[in-house]
Amino acid sequence: MTLSDRYLKGETQAVYEEIYALGEIAFDPAIFPQIDKVLRTTFHRAAFNIAVIYKGLQDIDYQFLSSHPITAPDPNTELLLQELKQRFQGSGHIPLSLKYFYRIVGSCDLTWDWKNKPDIPWVGADPLQMPTLNELLDMTNGGIGNYDLLLSADNLQKDNISGDCYCLEITPYPAIDSLFESWDIPFIEYLRITFNNCGFAMADRCDYEYLQEFCKSVRPLLKPL
Repeated sequence: MTLSDRYLKGETQAVYEEIYALGEIAFDPAIFPQIDKVLRTTFHRAAFNIAVIYKGLQDIDYQFLSSHPITAPDPNTELLLQELKQRFQGSGHIPLSLKYFYRIVGSCDLTWDWKNKPDIPWVGADPLQMPTLNELLDMTNGGIGNYDLLLSADNLQKDNISGDCYCLEITPYPAIDSLFESWDIPFIEYLRITFNNCGFAMADRCDYEYLQEFCKSVRPLLKPL
């Protein structure tokens, strides 16, 4: 049974553990086509989940900070990824997971509109936020450190409380995925946790009854990563 078959059968975490264990061997032409299928399935599921969560939040009149909470992949994604790669030339490699996210998912920002509605309902719940590729390039313009890629506001910055960010590790060699720092887990694992918590990575650490009710209604509709 192939990696892709096993992933579709439900062995999602086990398959990724094996992929991570391969290291650079994962890029071997004899192996990579199966990994490509797994990645494509993963990020199509991610796009599906984000759409479901977005609709669920709309249904409860959740107020978004962004006027475009979810956006499709940019038509110039490959050119923008190439520019991002050049920004880190000599410093390291952008993990493949991030490239697939931008190719298949696009971007999203489920942050509450704290600017106009400061009474944030779920403080610290850590809504999913991924910048557009253009925004990511703007953040890297002028350099932000040689080994980290600023990717998302942290759980409190999303509520306008802190000034920290989550970073994605730039790897010294080509890699399928890399550490989503602060969480100290691979980026795909962070997304898995976030979707298990219905778009709010720390929902299971928060004692908000309304948030738990939202998760209870949305979770059965989501696809496992």
